[in-house]
Amino acid sequence: MKNIDFLGLRTERKYAQIFNVGLNSTSVNKVLVFVRDSLGRNRKFSIVTPNPEIILAAQGDKDLADAISKASLVIPDGIGLSQAARFLSLPAPKNTLLRIPVCFLQGLWVGLSTFLARNWVQEALPTIKGRKLFMELIKLANKKGWRVFFLGGEKGEAKGAGEKLRRSFKRVRIAYSQGPMLNADARPKKKEDKEIERNVLREINEFKPDILFVAFGASKQEKWLMKWLGSIEVGGAMAVGGTFRYFSGDAKLPPTWMEEFGLEWVWRLITEPWRVKRVLTAFPAFPLKVFLSKLNTP
Repeated sequence: MKNIDFLGLRTERKYAQIFNVGLNSTSVNKVLVFVRDSLGRNRKFSIVTPNPEIILAAQGDKDLADAISKASLVIPDGIGLSQAARFLSLPAPKNTLLRIPVCFLQGLWVGLSTFLARNWVQEALPTIKGRKLFMELIKLANKKGWRVFFLGGEKGEAKGAGEKLRRSFKRVRIAYSQGPMLNADARPKKKEDKEIERNVLREINEFKPDILFVAFGASKQEKWLMKWLGSIEVGGAMAVGGTFRYFSGDAKLPPTWMEEFGLEWVWRLITEPWRVKRVLTAFPAFPLKVFLSKLNTP
């Protein structure tokens, strides 16, 4: 799927490699053109939007790393990835005694630039919030009269998001299913989950969605998607993480200013303190590992 390239999209992407995971980004409008043209040419596509947590998880999970590498578009979701790309792009002396303080100062400058020179940071690798791209795709689907299928989520989030969006978007056809419970390998946990998976695959094939949105949670959704994408009747698919939670009303969106300055992790820590382990993966664990990686890479 990496070979798909319509209207010169490949040449307009910005690329970066962080911990051996390839990332590429472009504008939201270019992604929408890519999706529209992919569907128009019957070329199946896939989109994943990894954040720092997923990038770190891929280091010890070959199946996840492989799933990400197979996606048509690997769009960074999170200012932490832009910061990492910019930091890694800055030259540093090979001399160890000089390298440590220079890299430290570079890290401080990139961090401060998130507030003082945000465009400079984002130029290295523009980010697109997964939930923003999801919403833009729903708007496009409504305009085109496409079919979309929401799969995954917990506690009926796919249903809640589907029913709320139906009230606002009358032309798009929306179907949904919570789907099976999956283990870390993206396989059904129990016997009954195997039956649920078979049923949902049949539902998808009967509905034939133009876009399938998968929300089984980080790593599981990417693995499941790449396992089944080639054999199900869909135009394309996107892994959307916790997106359904926001559109079903089960989670509150962070203030815009916190998003813009890369402080969404603070918002999550305040509103969802039980996710502290995941939050600390994004900060400070991820930037620290990026810093150490640069120190050890001549």
